[in-house]
Amino acid sequence: MAEPYRAVVIQSDVELVDLSHSEELVKETMNKNLTRICQLIDWASREKSHGEHLLVALPESMLHGFPRAGWSLSELLKACITIPGPETDRLSEQAVKYGMYIVGHSWEVHKDWPGRHFSTAFIINDTGEVILKYRKIQPAFDIEASTSPHDVLDEYIERYGVDSLFPVVETPLGRLGCFICYDGLFPEITRCLALKGAEVLIRPTSWLGVTCAEPYDWWEMQNRQRAAENICYVIAPNAGDTINSPERPRAHVPGRSMIVDYEGRLMAKAGTSGELTIDATIHLDALWHKRNLHQWNPLATLRTEAYAPFYQQSCYPPNLWKDKPHDSLKQITDAILGSIRKLTDKGIIRAKK
Repeated sequence: MAEPYRAVVIQSDVELVDLSHSEELVKETMNKNLTRICQLIDWASREKSHGEHLLVALPESMLHGFPRAGWSLSELLKACITIPGPETDRLSEQAVKYGMYIVGHSWEVHKDWPGRHFSTAFIINDTGEVILKYRKIQPAFDIEASTSPHDVLDEYIERYGVDSLFPVVETPLGRLGCFICYDGLFPEITRCLALKGAEVLIRPTSWLGVTCAEPYDWWEMQNRQRAAENICYVIAPNAGDTINSPERPRAHVPGRSMIVDYEGRLMAKAGTSGELTIDATIHLDALWHKRNLHQWNPLATLRTEAYAPFYQQSCYPPNLWKDKPHDSLKQITDAILGSIRKLTDKGIIRAKK
């Protein structure tokens, strides 16, 4: 029997880094954001009862914000961290202090990949150890300059193994996995995690305005669908307000963080943008029971062999940036347009008339 536990989402505001400044000043802004996050973790710790587990989830780009397009790769690298590193060490101290698990996100650099950065979600356990890193497979088209493991796929798998693409970690809080923001538009990612046994999926996000609200509300639609089709909890922290961004509204990321249960039901949802917390109780026993029922069980009735041949074809090419990372967002745009032309030639997409 698994004991129920609390999950807390922190919808934190973020002061946007100014990448025209020196790396020292950029890191100063990031540390200011981190200090506020630690204060909010202090607040979230009040949800923890004695002897109870607690999971705290933080949004995408929580340290640096999401700079608009146009920055060079060298400028973006100013806002990157190592994981683990000094920034995650501060979160580890909080995890140990309160006996909690913390899920966060940042741009990451790594010695194995000089000159590149990844968009990385991480999980810290209650002893302060980084126990999982997931690197975003689907960066957001041409507004995000991070390297995807798919961009260097062969070398990535050679270095770390194919399981590293979709890591899942066993914990007292269940089997945990992560996906990030734009990943949610691709059901393949959460399905891969579920097929590795994931039970609780955490989605650090900085989802922008229009499609996060009516009449679209892709945000809620994705979270609920990914949960129901995989019989997983989805814990989805979206960013709060963006501070110090002269060219866009403070609330251009409209919040609406949420926690969804394994049947796609909303358990908690932020009603506004800005800085706040929401929480819900996670019942793994109920999830395990649901996964053992023969009706409405998309995992047990998944006919993978029928789909596999169609996934053998390439849409967006792998290993596209294996020799060196792209150095402009225009290169990503051109790659996407090339993919559209290829799909048009195959008759999958109709050409414009």
